[in-house]
Amino acid sequence: MNKKTIAIILGCLLVVGCLILILAKTGVIHGRNQLKSDIFAVKDTNNITKIFIADMNGEYSLLVRHDDGWYVQDSIKAMPQKVNDLLATIHNITLQQTVAKTAQSNINKMMSVNAIKVEIYQKAPKFKLFGIPFFTKERNVKTYYMGPSTMDNVANYAIIGDFDEPCIVHIPGFRGFLTPFYAFKPVEWYNCDLFDTKITRIQSLLVEDFENPEESYYVEKSGPRFFSLYNVHNELIPDYDTVKLLDMLSEYRDKNYEIYVSNISEGAKDSILRYNHFKTITLTDVDGKKTTLDMFRKMELDSYYLDAIVGGIERADEEPYNRDNFYAILNGNTKNLVQCQYFHFDRQVQPLSYFLKQQPK
Repeated sequence: MNKKTIAIILGCLLVVGCLILILAKTGVIHGRNQLKSDIFAVKDTNNITKIFIADMNGEYSLLVRHDDGWYVQDSIKAMPQKVNDLLATIHNITLQQTVAKTAQSNINKMMSVNAIKVEIYQKAPKFKLFGIPFFTKERNVKTYYMGPSTMDNVANYAIIGDFDEPCIVHIPGFRGFLTPFYAFKPVEWYNCDLFDTKITRIQSLLVEDFENPEESYYVEKSGPRFFSLYNVHNELIPDYDTVKLLDMLSEYRDKNYEIYVSNISEGAKDSILRYNHFKTITLTDVDGKKTTLDMFRKMELDSYYLDAIVGGIERADEEPYNRDNFYAILNGNTKNLVQCQYFHFDRQVQPLSYFLKQQPK
């Protein structure tokens, strides 16, 4: 055997050895009893770009990281705390043990019905050679199936990737099962916030009243915690109830909706958006960011006429709308209709006359 042939063989062995080392390090190659305790975990959660969670019936949540936070189905803002809890779970989830062979058949049957599929995506290289990343792109870095909780409710059954034996996973120090962190229904991730602007950050506020246009008004910042109030004709109102106005503005630090409206037909939603519009609120902060909330009456014609007939009530001068709730859309997004409570927006729906000082009789 000449030197050239030996060199080629040694070179091939070196390449194969490097590949085996890389694959073993990334967890692609493992033995039956060589699963690492952190095989389910993704330690670099800051680099996660997408998380896909689905049940066995096809319902799923897709969480996507944007520059300004996480979104559900790539369009609706996700609840930050809930996403943070999931990321902490993904980071800390630990293999406790594999399931005994005698129990594997039953666990696999349960998993086939109740498991939740989890796919985690990162911008990651295909592999690293001597610390140098190669072929970096968004890729699926982890796939596992989260099953039902164990009998003691402090761990879950799970299957990682193509490893066909079920395992038991948990979070060390956490007493509870992990399934609630992996919500596959999109609505469970929705952020209910509509406004979260402190009064010191408000630059202007425009409230348009479409039922009584003369009750529309405009508020503009004129100094630290000082605001000017204008009517619909852009006329300055020099004397108004300062306490009422500041109380109303201060509440924009925490305004949210009650529920996301999903059980409504497109025809009914179009009708609401076309005919029931009663107010629009446009808040602009000191950085120029605008938040617009369009508000729509929630009509209840059936109950309205039933009350009038059965109770003999004369209600000709009243509008047949729900007095507790109204519908709204945020920033013109007609795809997402939400329901809010009048009680929670009591000061925000008040007319201009509410803020004027009462003249002595």
